[in-house]
Amino acid sequence: MKTTTIECATLLQTSRAVHMVELLTLTLIDGTALRWAGTDVAVSYGGSTWVPGPIIERDQIKSQTGISVSSLNLTLHVTDAITVLGLPLLQAARRGVLDGASVLIQKAFTDNPANPLAGTVHLFEGRVADIEINSTTARLEVKSFTELLDTQVPLDVYQPSCLNTLYGTACGLTKSANGLNLSVAAGTTLQKLLCSVTGSGTYDLGELVFTSGVNAGVRRAVKSHTAGQLLLSFPLPDAPSLGDTFTVYKGCDKTLTTCRNKFSNAGRFRGFPFVPAPETAV
Repeated sequence: MKTTTIECATLLQTSRAVHMVELLTLTLIDGTALRWAGTDVAVSYGGSTWVPGPIIERDQIKSQTGISVSSLNLTLHVTDAITVLGLPLLQAARRGVLDGASVLIQKAFTDNPANPLAGTVHLFEGRVADIEINSTTARLEVKSFTELLDTQVPLDVYQPSCLNTLYGTACGLTKSANGLNLSVAAGTTLQKLLCSVTGSGTYDLGELVFTSGVNAGVRRAVKSHTAGQLLLSFPLPDAPSLGDTFTVYKGCDKTLTTCRNKFSNAGRFRGFPFVPAPETAV
């Protein structure tokens, strides 16, 4: 059963003319909320305001009992006037800003477009699983949160590598304390960053985040680190300029040796490196 406010329920039962608007709330992984309405004017309810946004096409929403994972395809038809964090929406999507964002679709009702909304009805909720981008549209595949139930049980298993997430609560390391601020040097390409980094291997499997320039906010995994350069797992969306700044964070291959020698954190290691291989276990 779907719930709504008493005012909305009364409106639907008694009014001969009901005006309806669909509301889309997109919450990015950094907590930024984007609220778009299928109207040509802004609408408000419960302290939140939805503004005119992209033209939205979506699949039909089906309601069913059980815990199956339902999915929904959203197609956003956009122009450069629609921005996310100061970037045109398509450019932001190409840089990964929408990755992992949560999506909430609601339907709101009123008896007169000039009057406040009487209430909303929940239609669908999930998170972005995949994005397909072309010249004028962004197609989002959204999977319901029941997808999170597809988790291995028991959560902890005996394995040689560490069970912790690097910089997570159980790991105990602080990400900011293991980062290094650098800038782009001449000769940099989309996938190979030349910079003043020293040593080798410290930032293997780490993360890199641009803090200025055309790629500001773009994150990439570091494939390998050697003196003077960082090789990325995937190319950058745009070529960086000389002097663009970024922060690179140490990576971890989840082995006891790395935990001990690189991070001095062996006391929190949650792997079982001495478990015999299944072929040799008795």
